[in-house]
Amino acid sequence: MIPHPYAQGFGFGLMLSVLIGPVFFALLQISITQGFRAGAQIAVGTLLSDMVLVGLCYFGLTGLIAIPENQRLLGILGGLFMLVYGGYLLLSRPPAASHEATNIPTLVTGPKGFLMVRGFLLNILNPFTLVYWLGLSTLVSALPTYEQADDLAFFGGTLSAVLFTDLLKSYLARRLRPWLSRARVLWLNRITGIVLMGFGISLLLQVFWLKRNFF
Repeated sequence: MIPHPYAQGFGFGLMLSVLIGPVFFALLQISITQGFRAGAQIAVGTLLSDMVLVGLCYFGLTGLIAIPENQRLLGILGGLFMLVYGGYLLLSRPPAASHEATNIPTLVTGPKGFLMVRGFLLNILNPFTLVYWLGLSTLVSALPTYEQADDLAFFGGTLSAVLFTDLLKSYLARRLRPWLSRARVLWLNRITGIVLMGFGISLLLQVFWLKRNFF
């Protein structure tokens, strides 16, 4: 018995969720230091960017991004954004609680929706996210038994799985908060910042040194 397109898409979404990229580290860092709601904003921003990319792929608008000059611009913007965000985390210092310097206070998440925008940009400026959705949309379009309703169900299942797993990661990461001290948050920020800067440098090297087209 062939699974329903939604179930097939959900399975592909689970496979996507195990890939470790810049959003993964940002989601964990935000969830641990600022709580589940903050992590959920990152997850929703990621979902919105995935929906944009799915729309681009599904309606055949990827030709604009397939132009080498546009790919390089996307790689440069993504690399710079990850470098700046990683550098901010690397240099940031968590505030000490007023009653005890080693406790972690409730951190301010900034303007409403700011974290959502951060998740959106981290995901959509990563060229490899577009490569994944382009490959998946090509696979779906090649299935002779799929009609438009099946395509929508498939991508609905994929996006549902991504959102579900991101929220689960955020919830589980939030459970680590009681274990944290200010010093541990400092090191968490440093590690996350270094990782994100590494992703950014890798992207910029591929653009300027390897002169790579991403697809």
